[in-house]
Amino acid sequence: MRLSEVLVMVPFDAAPPQAVDGIVFQADRGGRKGQYLVVATSAPKAGSVSRGNRASEYRLLSPETTGTLPDVDVLGIHYLKVRPERADAFEQFVGRTLHPAVANLRPDLRLLYYKSVAGPYTGNYIALFALTRESRDKYWPGGSDSDELREAFKPLQPLTTELNTYLVEGSALTDPKFAAAVFESRTWTDFVLVTSK
Repeated sequence: MRLSEVLVMVPFDAAPPQAVDGIVFQADRGGRKGQYLVVATSAPKAGSVSRGNRASEYRLLSPETTGTLPDVDVLGIHYLKVRPERADAFEQFVGRTLHPAVANLRPDLRLLYYKSVAGPYTGNYIALFALTRESRDKYWPGGSDSDELREAFKPLQPLTTELNTYLVEGSALTDPKFAAAVFESRTWTDFVLVTSK
């Protein structure tokens, strides 16, 4: 799946109906293991994302700072808890500092920050670890941090102090034993591509 500036995500507890529009992923790691997620890469039709359904529309923050968006088959979604009084400053920090540093971290490891603009999670943020199965296995073999992941994130450690000031206390992994500490949320799920339409 090619990522887009717009991602419309609809969760399903069981396999979604065949007629669903979008690309189907299933969680294999994290807090929503087994859940399905249907992802579309275009803005929904007027009125289709509302309080009455489960679709959330996410918009890429500062797309001008991310470069060409990648093809992925794993969406490592980290559900960020940004302090409400710091939301505007957080978005500026993403555009000014984070995306230039992490949106093209490695050709096969990119972090992209999105904000929900419609649906049940309006106003919330996600950090999307854009991966392939191969890159996930390389950086997190068996679910553990690799030396390559540590090497990738080592130069970014100075950013964690400022990043942490935008996040709700206790919501990010802050233990330094994790290579991507602070970039990773305590609430996360890896969704792996099932099919594409």
